[in-house]
Amino acid sequence: MSKTLSILIVISAFTVATVSNSSALDEQVGIIEMADNDSPFLLERDDTLPFFTSKAAELVSIVKNRIDRTRVTLNDFETFFDSIRLRQNSIEQSFGEITQLLLDQIRGAEILMVNRANKLEEIDDEDKEFLKTNKRRSENIEKVMQLVNSEDWVCPVEGKVKFYDSWNEKRPRGLHRGVDIVGFHGANLLAPVDGTIAFFWDSVGGKSFRLIADNGDYYFGTHLYRYGSKSGKVAAGDVIGQLGAGGNATGPHLHFEFHAGPVGKGNELNPYQIAHRHCTNRIPMEMPLNHGQEEDRETFLFPYGNFEWD
Repeated sequence: MSKTLSILIVISAFTVATVSNSSALDEQVGIIEMADNDSPFLLERDDTLPFFTSKAAELVSIVKNRIDRTRVTLNDFETFFDSIRLRQNSIEQSFGEITQLLLDQIRGAEILMVNRANKLEEIDDEDKEFLKTNKRRSENIEKVMQLVNSEDWVCPVEGKVKFYDSWNEKRPRGLHRGVDIVGFHGANLLAPVDGTIAFFWDSVGGKSFRLIADNGDYYFGTHLYRYGSKSGKVAAGDVIGQLGAGGNATGPHLHFEFHAGPVGKGNELNPYQIAHRHCTNRIPMEMPLNHGQEEDRETFLFPYGNFEWD
C-alpha cells in the first residue's frame, strides 16, 4: 500500500473518531455547511456518519486513481526520454562514422596529390608540354560548347548572311584562322557578348575592332566600313560598326576571330560552330544575298573564282 493511501486512511479514521466523540456532545453530525452539491468533498450538516464514511472512501478512491494516472504518465515520460537518448546515441554514432569517412577521403586525396607531384617530377619537359596542350584542348572544347549553347551570344552581323567553315584554309598570307561572314555592305555589326571594345587600323584588314569579354575571351573583327560610335564598355547586341570591304577584302564581309579565355589573344579557336548556331538568318553560300524566296536556288550557283576572304 502506498504511503499516501495509508495517510488518507489514518486521516479518515481520525475524522470518524472525532465525529463520534462530537456526537456524544451534540446529536447533530456535521462537518461543513455547504449548499447542495454532488462533490464528494462537500458535506451537509445533516449528513449521517455512514454517509460520511462512504464519502471518505470515495475520496480515497479518487486520490488513488489520480496517483495511478500520475504513475502511468511518469512511466510514459520515462519511455519518451529513453527514446530520445537512443536517438541521440544513434546520431552521435552517425556523426562519428561521417567524420571518419571524411578523414579517410582527405588522407586519400593527400596521397593522390603526393603521387601526382612525384610523377610530374619524373616526366621530361616534352611530356609536360604535351599534357598541358591536351588540358588546354579539353578546356577549349568545353568553352566552344558553352558558347554554342548560350542564350546570350549574339551573331556579329545583323541581317541576312552566308558563310562556310573556312578554318585553316590556305590563303596567300597563311592559314585562315577565323570565319568570313558575308553580308550586305553597311549592315550593322553587333557586339556578340558583354565586354570592352577598342577600334584600330590593321595593316591587312583596314578598319578593325577587338573586343575583350568580361570572362577573358578575345574577339577580333576586320574589313569594317565604319567604326562604332566609341570605344569602351559594350553589351551584347550593341552596334559596334558597319560591314564593309576594307583592307585586302574583295567583297563585303566580316573576318571574325575567337580566342578563348582566360588565355585570350593567342588561344585562337574555330568560331564556325558558334556562328552557325547563332546566325540564324543565313542562306547557302551559292545564293546571292538579294535572292527572292520563291526563286530556285539552283539558278544561283556560281563560281567563287579567286576571292580572298582574308
